[in-house]
Amino acid sequence: MARILKRNAGLASQRVFRALLFGLLLHNMCVVAAHAAANEDDAMLAPYKIVRSLQSVQDSVVQGDHSAGEMQRHLLKIVDENLRSAGQEAFEDRRNVEAAFIYAMSGGNPETLVLLVERDVEERFDRRLAAALHAYFSGSPETARPVFQELLPEFADGRLGAYLMLVTANVVAARDEEEAMRLFDWARLLAPGTIIEESSLRRATHIASRTGDVDRALDNAERYVRRFLHSPYASQFVDIFVYAIVFHSENVDSDRVDYILSLMDRPRQREIYLRMARMGTIAGKEEIALLAASRAEALSGENRDVVRDLAGFYAGIARVPTGDVTEALETIAAIPDDRLSKRDRALRDAAKTIARQVMAPPDAQRLAMPVPSSEVVVPDDDGPQNDETDAPVTDTSGHVEFLTNKRATIEEIDTLLDGSSDE
Repeated sequence: MARILKRNAGLASQRVFRALLFGLLLHNMCVVAAHAAANEDDAMLAPYKIVRSLQSVQDSVVQGDHSAGEMQRHLLKIVDENLRSAGQEAFEDRRNVEAAFIYAMSGGNPETLVLLVERDVEERFDRRLAAALHAYFSGSPETARPVFQELLPEFADGRLGAYLMLVTANVVAARDEEEAMRLFDWARLLAPGTIIEESSLRRATHIASRTGDVDRALDNAERYVRRFLHSPYASQFVDIFVYAIVFHSENVDSDRVDYILSLMDRPRQREIYLRMARMGTIAGKEEIALLAASRAEALSGENRDVVRDLAGFYAGIARVPTGDVTEALETIAAIPDDRLSKRDRALRDAAKTIARQVMAPPDAQRLAMPVPSSEVVVPDDDGPQNDETDAPVTDTSGHVEFLTNKRATIEEIDTLLDGSSDE
């Protein structure tokens, strides 16, 4: 009996296995057939449906799904082909007209919109908006700006509203930063959780940082960190955030900064502190550079050796102008080249140049040169008098030349750093 039961259980297991295998094969066949049908019917789909898919994928990308990046490129190509092959009857549906404008403002080929407008004998496309977008994409934002601003009230409540707000804010920013900030705020409120909100927050933070509106910059930075920290554009945001902290340190609430950083994981915190140390070093903010370097080292974790080297490197350079120059040079010289990027190696060369100038003895021959009569300032009779009336006039020509050389050195360093900024 036991053998019979065991045999029957084995047969049942085989039947279940075969059924599962058959179901799996059938499912795979259906998926393959569906994909084949989808590829054949791409050109037949309504443009607005494919553009909706494009929007969804782009929103996934800025939410941190980097695998969607390839799909985004694929969809942009499909939308372009779909719009170009669509007949005029497709644009009787207003949604398809709006889809063409959204595609153009979502990184699509602007020439496709030009082509569609040329074919549009029924004038279903708004000529004013199409012309303004063409000027904008062709590098003439000032031509487009007044048209965008005029059209905003008309389109604000529709599907194009958030996109037009974002584009208009980009154009207006060069002329009216406060108005651009207002438009960025409206754009992100109209499209929360989307690529439009991500872009609006990032660019608004940039303007607030540049203008010194630190509170607004930190407000936007906190929103960005909560929503889009894993966006592929987050590296740009980090640079903006660090700039606000370093260059407006006197107005920054350090507790607020610590709270924003606490919303990130340790590797991202460490990265930001290292960037702060580097930017603080370049900006001559020794206190910030040293503090950021020490905090980066404290968060080093598994990459302790690399982070410690970089933190020590930035701290050493920060001390060059005011500290023990010899010790600072020894610190930065001890860092292996393979631990430094090309930009950091250029920074080290710049620091060595400064150190050599700082440590160089004054030129006695130049200091002994007489002061030309045109540079001697004779005080008025009623002005303050020197008690030591017989003291010789101090020669300043050597100092003038020394400062001139310093200025030339600084210009050389700036050129060196700029030349490596693209790395």
